[in-house]
Amino acid sequence: MSKHDPRMTLEQIQEFIAEAEEYTAGETLESLLSNRMKLRAFERDGSITAYGRTIARLPVDPRLARMIIEADKLGCLAEVLIIVAALSIQDPRERPLDKQELAAASHKRFADEHSDFMSYVRLWRYLQEQQKSLSGSAFRRMCKAEYLHYLRIREWQDLVSQLRQASKSAGYAVRPAASESGVDADAIHQSLLSGLLSQIGVRDEAKRDYLGTRGARFVIAPGSVLRAKAAPVVMAGELVETSRLFARTVARIDPVWAEEIGAHLIVKEHSEPRWSARRGSAVATEKVMLLGVPLVVGRVVSLGRIDPDLARELFIRHALVEGDWHTRHHFFRDNQAVVARLGDLEARTRRRDLVVGDEDIFAFYDARIPAGVVSSRHFDTWW
Repeated sequence: MSKHDPRMTLEQIQEFIAEAEEYTAGETLESLLSNRMKLRAFERDGSITAYGRTIARLPVDPRLARMIIEADKLGCLAEVLIIVAALSIQDPRERPLDKQELAAASHKRFADEHSDFMSYVRLWRYLQEQQKSLSGSAFRRMCKAEYLHYLRIREWQDLVSQLRQASKSAGYAVRPAASESGVDADAIHQSLLSGLLSQIGVRDEAKRDYLGTRGARFVIAPGSVLRAKAAPVVMAGELVETSRLFARTVARIDPVWAEEIGAHLIVKEHSEPRWSARRGSAVATEKVMLLGVPLVVGRVVSLGRIDPDLARELFIRHALVEGDWHTRHHFFRDNQAVVARLGDLEARTRRRDLVVGDEDIFAFYDARIPAGVVSSRHFDTWW
């Protein structure tokens, strides 16, 4: 292979794996490559992408590294680094078995009604404020009193510092975290979603659970802000199987985000091609699937971009032959008037050979209208 060939040899793939081996323990080569393709680290032909090269350099799980890349693009890197670091360690919030209610009450002030992830950003901001105003020993006492694990907080802070430095080395500009009013929660969640596409689910009201990727079914774990809210579509930071499959650290998401970010994994199915006089074009019903999760069901889309030949046929047959469209073209009104007069003449003279049949009219238009004319809008532009 030439040095400019982006495809990887087996040795290069093994080197890529070795660089991230700390975060990929237990994965087979096939599983690892499949998962990295979901993160857009590899192309289907085996070539490594720019995403893949950056992912290999960041000192976190590849899924979390993918979030960092997206966060830089969306302008929310500081907040996502806080969350990524939190997801990489044991939760700094303590929940002693004998004091769970007290701990939950203490932590409730950090909750966001739509997202468990945002609680990390709120907690981080609170800890920063407290550290500025308290002495070291007073901060330790505060952590203990408020059911926060001091050593894990220090680990969290150290990891955020490491990730900031690694991000700068990757060429990213790391600004301070925004104030609460300046936080772009949508951008943060879209960034997180880029690494969690395989951990999304849609609500199944009949079974009162969520349908996830590859046919998995899960429920939201106790303690999540979304446990009792039944959000239509969610993503989970973690899926853990105990008595059943539980989703932990959950957020509500817009399925449009998953469709856009996961475009390389989307499968679309189309059915019920039909003519729409209101639209002046043929349409179809679209179903959008991401790794088996139905993101969109029953969307009406233009048939012209899916099957232009069929769309053109339906346009000619329904609009030009049957007259089922809204148009101001004089030729069409004139033709309709001629057909009506000939129809009256046939009725008076009891003849059936004056007006040609629908198939003859279709053939007439089909022979004269260009292949690219598939709707009334295209026809107006051409005519």
